[in-house]
Amino acid sequence: MKFLLVLVPALSLLSGCFSGLNSKALPEQRYLLRSQVAPPSITARPAGTVQVLRPSASPGLVGSRIAVLRPGARIDYYANARWVEEAPVLLQSQIIDALRTGGRFATVESDTEPFAAQYLLSIDIANFQAKYIDAGAPTVFVTINCTLGRRTDRSVIVSFAAQGTAQASADHLEAVVAAFGAATSQAMQQIAENIAPPAADQRVK
Repeated sequence: MKFLLVLVPALSLLSGCFSGLNSKALPEQRYLLRSQVAPPSITARPAGTVQVLRPSASPGLVGSRIAVLRPGARIDYYANARWVEEAPVLLQSQIIDALRTGGRFATVESDTEPFAAQYLLSIDIANFQAKYIDAGAPTVFVTINCTLGRRTDRSVIVSFAAQGTAQASADHLEAVVAAFGAATSQAMQQIAENIAPPAADQRVK
């Protein structure tokens, strides 16, 4: 059995396995995820070091394909389109940037760094997909479950779900990617504002 991409306009979806040959497949496009985080209005003195662990993800969200939720809770993917990295790696990078912008920690590292940080941030990606709710453009849903704990005793400091939603401005892939960026920005802003060392470790400048 061979894989065949069925090409239809704009938001073609890759689904299933087909027989036959595809001699005119469109080149695959790779997309960046762009999010923005506003600096804090009240600046606290940075304290401690945090290591952002590689996120776990719900089934269907672990790869680099751009996911869309279809009726019947069925995960599908946009054809000929991927993120530049696997979704967990992509969002790990976004979270690191958000925490650095937030300025609560003296140092923010990934789990590939050799240093032992004081705090660990565990992440689970519950939602990172587009969804067609009604006729027209889809809505993007992002839900990232975060738990900050101490490395020494694994005690939990804060645990919450960062969420974002954004409807695409049009029913085509570039608009959907932009909606992913907008929804992710909302979630990253919440992470920057809520993930911080214990109050005793911080002092307002």
